Amino acid sequence: MIIRIFFFMVIAGLSVSQSSAQSIFTGSIKNKSGQSIIGTVTIQDKDCLTISGFSQSDAKGEFEISYAGKADSVTITISGMTIGKHSKTITNKSQRVDFVIQEQAIQLKEVTVKSAAIKQSGDTLNYLVGAYANQNDRVIGDVIRKMPGIEVAEDGKISFNGKEINKFYVENLDLLHGRYGIATNNIPMKAVSVVQVLENHQPIKALREKITTDDVAINLKLKDSAKGALSIMGMLGGGYQPTLWNAEFTGMYFGKKRQNMTVYKGNNSGDDVASEFRTHYDYERVYMDPSSPLRIQMPTTPSVPRKRYIDNRSHAITTNHLIKPSDNSELTTSILYHDDRIKKEGYSYYEQFLPADVQKLIIEEQISSTNHIHNAEVASRFKINKTDYYLNNSFNLKGSWNNDLGVGNTWNNVNQSHTQVSQHLDQPFFSIDNTLNLIKTISDNSYTIYFSAGYSQKPHTLTISPVSYLEERELETLMQDLTSRDFGSVLRLSYGLKIKNFKLDYALWGRADIRHLETMLYGEPQTTLFDRAFQNDLWYNTYQAGLSQRYSYEQGNFRATLGMPFIYYALLNKDKIPDTHQTYQRLNFQPSLSLKYEYRDFIFYASGSTGRNFGDMNTGYTGYIMHGYRSLLRNTADRLLETRSVNTNTSIDYRNALSALFINLGVNYGYSWKNLLYGYNYQGVMSIKNTIVQPTDMENYGVRLTASKGLDFWRSTLRVYGNYNEGNSQQLIQNEVLNSRFRSYGAGAGLNVTPISFISLNYSFSWGESQSYMVGRSSDFPKIRQTSQTINLDIFPTKAITINMNVEHQYNRAASQRYTTFADASMKWKNQKIDIELGVNNIFNAKQYVSASYSEISTYYYSYSLRPVSALLKIRFKIK
Repeated sequence: MIIRIFFFMVIAGLSVSQSSAQSIFTGSIKNKSGQSIIGTVTIQDKDCLTISGFSQSDAKGEFEISYAGKADSVTITISGMTIGKHSKTITNKSQRVDFVIQEQAIQLKEVTVKSAAIKQSGDTLNYLVGAYANQNDRVIGDVIRKMPGIEVAEDGKISFNGKEINKFYVENLDLLHGRYGIATNNIPMKAVSVVQVLENHQPIKALREKITTDDVAINLKLKDSAKGALSIMGMLGGGYQPTLWNAEFTGMYFGKKRQNMTVYKGNNSGDDVASEFRTHYDYERVYMDPSSPLRIQMPTTPSVPRKRYIDNRSHAITTNHLIKPSDNSELTTSILYHDDRIKKEGYSYYEQFLPADVQKLIIEEQISSTNHIHNAEVASRFKINKTDYYLNNSFNLKGSWNNDLGVGNTWNNVNQSHTQVSQHLDQPFFSIDNTLNLIKTISDNSYTIYFSAGYSQKPHTLTISPVSYLEERELETLMQDLTSRDFGSVLRLSYGLKIKNFKLDYALWGRADIRHLETMLYGEPQTTLFDRAFQNDLWYNTYQAGLSQRYSYEQGNFRATLGMPFIYYALLNKDKIPDTHQTYQRLNFQPSLSLKYEYRDFIFYASGSTGRNFGDMNTGYTGYIMHGYRSLLRNTADRLLETRSVNTNTSIDYRNALSALFINLGVNYGYSWKNLLYGYNYQGVMSIKNTIVQPTDMENYGVRLTASKGLDFWRSTLRVYGNYNEGNSQQLIQNEVLNSRFRSYGAGAGLNVTPISFISLNYSFSWGESQSYMVGRSSDFPKIRQTSQTINLDIFPTKAITINMNVEHQYNRAASQRYTTFADASMKWKNQKIDIELGVNNIFNAKQYVSASYSEISTYYYSYSLRPVSALLKIRFKIK
């Protein structure tokens, strides 16, 4: 039935009328006497205000202007000081358009010329930085947050009208490869003239007329004074409660053939230096997962800014270098090292809801934890990007040697006793991978060779002391060793062909993933408790081969894309401890369809996809693994996990650069099915994984809205958003299947305004409610309502002085301490070379943050220790 619908929608798209990819219009401008006239010539979609092309007639009155859009009709307009303004609407096809006009002078009134904050040229939106910046803005990221249509998440990820960007350029060069927080948090605002949003961005020149994309990119256009100039800046800071320090060093150079950004940041004042180095997008490659299946119990991360609760000692340094050996080639290298020690302290109350007639499990914990992070990475990429040839080779080397410590005083209602538990997790990690992507185009044909391979190793050890809850035996120490070795590789050969409005892409591909897992659980003093049931020696190897088919049809403003991949899947599962060997084979078909239609300033988008997966190493091991001090898990079902899914999404986008209005409305629905149901049995404080052979499904659906508007008065930007999500699933608790539901909804708004030249105000408000419960027991799980308000006020008494005041208020209906208020203040003085700032954080000296949450099966309350009131003096200076 789904396939029939896919083909019906594609066939419907074929009925749309055809237009050429590019039209060229020539003509002349003459007066009624036959004399040639020099004038300005513009072209735009019919009934659209956005200009798509610009030209000018020569001394003979002749002009030529091209149009690459997809509208059925276009309007050509000529204008000039002595001829007024004249327009003609014509069919979008190459032709000659002559103008014979009556000359007339334009009477000019007294006007004030003001540049538009946003200008559009084709698929590029240009945001003028000066229209959104104020005296308190230091780096370009401060200004980007104010631009309508652009959203910046808490982790620094940037989206445009609901779509995440997949490229970030500085002067059209991708120096940072996804770590664009280094740019947004360090490039001075005054060095950037324009922030460009590039829609329908195809970075590979060889595919620009062959594969259309919906991707969005951002490009920073620098001022002339910042191009080809070496800039070196530093910052030193010190303060009290406790003794605080802060330091930064930034060097940058942006030339036509060479770019470099070198950054060091360190502090113990709560700043999250690692967030700037987070990768927000990446290229296609075999990914080696550094995360550990083992963990220590630590305080839950609260929903307040990190600087309010983290006791840290952080150092991070990176250098990124790009050179262009030729106009069409680039070589980039990056080196990163991050060293962080993070201390947390908090209290939690955990209540596990169990089926009727079974006592609830209650656990209270007062935990202190310390995370030691040591991470080093080296990456090198070489790229050749020509109109008929593309080559990209990327190499990555990564190593980390992290370890976590935790000490907790725990109490539970099972044995009514207090216990102090020590936890220690060593989690070193090493990975290496390389990816080669080669594309060659000949006429309307494209050929691709893609190969990626990677290897990783992680020997991890979790130590718990003491242990008194495992089969009622007392152990001084319990240790879980886990070593995982993974190798993965992908080879794909692709062929693409363009026939008029049709684009056909085929790919033969294969993938191999070789995984080896070894685990052992042992204790001190040595006992016979841990037999082979607490060990694993598992080879879990998967092999895939397939034929991918992608058919695209594009005509006018309509595009349809149909994917029909066929996949052969084989799994070889060799478990050496019980000495079992299983082989599974499956043939898989996963169709997908996407539709897009553009009408003036609207974009209508719909997509649907199906998925089917087999097996998972996390569900394949049969020996017990201690994942945490009260979590002992293994898999008990002698079946291969099979999952199926259907996902659909529709959205309507509206963007008008002239009115600075951007709206995104989306609706999504998802359905998934599994042949196995996983759950937990609770033995005291220990959770034991349980698996039964029972098909189970889950549904979820939601609606989301985001909108932003640049207002002409007071240099204002208004943002609003709203969302609603609901769904259902099944839970397995104490061998009983329970139906669960969840729903959440929320709304919020933000306003940035400059009512007068020396005051800037930023206000944001968010509200949300959520509820998760077992069907028939909703009274046990009351709603959680949360609100948050933030007011940020900047005052500029002089051009050299800035006063900032910030107040944040949070409310959680389910928490025992429902209201929390934070306040910060700072004063800054600056000139061309130095910047002195005195800041005071947590003025009201809030000592704890209390919150609560519910899931389908549990209630969780926690309180978090906060950093005390503190003062920090920073001195920024320009070295060069």
